[in-house]
Amino acid sequence: MRFLIAAALFVVSLLALLLGVAERTVWAPPANYSESLKIESGAPLTLVPNEVLQMHPGTPIIHVEGAKTTFVASGREADITAWIGTAKHSTVAFDEKGKELQQQLTDGTENLESPAGSDLWRTEVTADTKSQLQVALAEEGAVLVASDGIRPAPTSLEIIWPIAHDLTWSNVALIAGGVLLVAAFIMNFLAYQHLRKSRGPRRRTPTPPKPPRYKVKRNKANAPVRGRRSARRAFIAVPIAISILATSTACSTTGVPAESPSPSASAIEVPPVALVDQQINRILADLEKITADADLTSDKKVLAPRFTGPALEQRVAHYVLRTRSTKVAALPKIVGKPISFSLPAATDAWPRTLMVVTDEPGDEALPQMLVLQQETPRSKYMLWYNIRLMPGAKIPEVPAAEIGAIPVEIDSLFLKLAPTDIASGYGDVINKGAASLSYGLFATEEDEFYKQVSQSQKSQVANLTTGKITFSHALGNKNVVSLATSTAGALVAVYMTDTYKIKPKKRGSAVAVSGQEKIMLGADGSTRGVRSVYGDMMLFYVPALSDPDRIRLLGVSQGLISVRSL
Repeated sequence: MRFLIAAALFVVSLLALLLGVAERTVWAPPANYSESLKIESGAPLTLVPNEVLQMHPGTPIIHVEGAKTTFVASGREADITAWIGTAKHSTVAFDEKGKELQQQLTDGTENLESPAGSDLWRTEVTADTKSQLQVALAEEGAVLVASDGIRPAPTSLEIIWPIAHDLTWSNVALIAGGVLLVAAFIMNFLAYQHLRKSRGPRRRTPTPPKPPRYKVKRNKANAPVRGRRSARRAFIAVPIAISILATSTACSTTGVPAESPSPSASAIEVPPVALVDQQINRILADLEKITADADLTSDKKVLAPRFTGPALEQRVAHYVLRTRSTKVAALPKIVGKPISFSLPAATDAWPRTLMVVTDEPGDEALPQMLVLQQETPRSKYMLWYNIRLMPGAKIPEVPAAEIGAIPVEIDSLFLKLAPTDIASGYGDVINKGAASLSYGLFATEEDEFYKQVSQSQKSQVANLTTGKITFSHALGNKNVVSLATSTAGALVAVYMTDTYKIKPKKRGSAVAVSGQEKIMLGADGSTRGVRSVYGDMMLFYVPALSDPDRIRLLGVSQGLISVRSL
């Protein structure tokens, strides 16, 4: 018996080993699928749509060559199409049979711009002679192939789909086969040992005498019954057994009808998120580098690729102060990581917005909200607002970064106050306090900026006896940026300008200035009066019209913009 078990184990182990080897050799799939295409259109741009990239399963690898410089980028197909615009380009497509690739030429305008470095690309690679890039197909991933955007695109295109071969079952079979083979050898050894121990001299014992057999005589009483009656008795058990089985089955199962699934509500179509994490990280890294270079030399020209609007105006004004006096401290750094809050817009149109909060570890400055905007498909994300968050500020619940937030119209009537009216409304509250018609709309109890500015204005009016001072607060830039929150409210970034005018009451008297205003003016004062302008980059949470909550100031960055004599 032991030898039989050993033989069985040996046979099973041999089958398992053969199965594992066959899984890696004979039954193994090919290494990859591949499709090649010669591009002879002479167009500077070539689009490989998502449909073509999904021709075979797996994550495709794009290999191009045939040009002095080769460029390959991946991104959402709609974004690539938007970047191409009306430029002449080729599109890779299926033939009529849907089996082979072909090129379709779309005539258009001459392209005069390189696609390299666009913020729309998720990944990109530029190399000499040939390039290779693995493309993620998620969220309509597609590919743009070019040389330098002006010369003809590479002429050789190959798409490779690596086939992932799961070796789990092969490994299991090989390991099991090895274990069974060892067990077979052990069992065979034990059987041989047992055979040796049980082997020895045996005597043949005589067979004992057998008793006489008793033969039963057949008679009519115990003879088997023949005929139809016997068949009826033999088969009478069949319907009885069937009825018993049916009864037991009915008792064991209860006839409860299966609950039909309820129809699911149709999904609401939401625009795709404009940016993914790798794009955001790349944009912020570039912004951090440009800011550091510009701050080092106080050169506004270095800021041009990434700064615009209020962020540019406020930083350039500070550079003027630093060039005039070494005592002026540098502005806090703009860092690209770590990211503590990220909210890209969910849209397929332009302009596109990104709000992100970064906070450098160990930095004494408060976290900063960076608000960037891309005006057109071919432009970069430009920094419009650089806002320092207030101590203890709590940003309301917003959609996940993977989903994105819907942009809110700047004249929306569904908010407590339209985003374009926030600057004037908040400024009126600063000037008039509780007498302002907008006072009840703003949460001023814990607003330190409101308290300091309003108190400063009151103090200047009380202490200025030889001159007259006026204050005005207004919208400083028409580009008000707003994104929706999860509670139907909005995060609103707005630029408010504070204008202070001081005029002497009597002839022969002058208005004196100090600090940064003195440096900016280039004099101690003026006999005609002084006009000072401060810029406030501000972030507000504006609740929905039906929400009992009030508008809250979440962050502000104030800077001197200009000082001049009246």
